[in-house]
Amino acid sequence: MGAVRLRNLGEAVHLYAPPDSPNSLPVDAGQIITVAGPLKETDDAYVCGEGDQARAFPKSRWAVEKPSTKKAATEAAQEKGGDS
Repeated sequence: MGAVRLRNLGEAVHLYAPPDSPNSLPVDAGQIITVAGPLKETDDAYVCGEGDQARAFPKSRWAVEKPSTKKAATEAAQEKGGDS
C-alpha cells in the first residue's frame, strides 16, 4: 500500500482528519500532505485508503502530486506494476 501526495488547491486552510487521530489537522493553501494509499478516483473525489481508514478528498480542493524525485517516480511505477 503506497503513499499518496495531495496538494491543497484552495486559497484557505482545509482540515484533514487522519484515520488514527481524534483531531483534525489544518492544511494551509498550497501545502502538500502525504496519506496512506491505495488511491481510487470517483467523478468528484480522490479516495485514499481502505475500509474505516479511507478518506475522501474533493477534486475541487485537492490535486494528486506526482513524485518529485527520480527515486520516488521509480517507486510509484513499481507500485503500479511496472516492476517485473
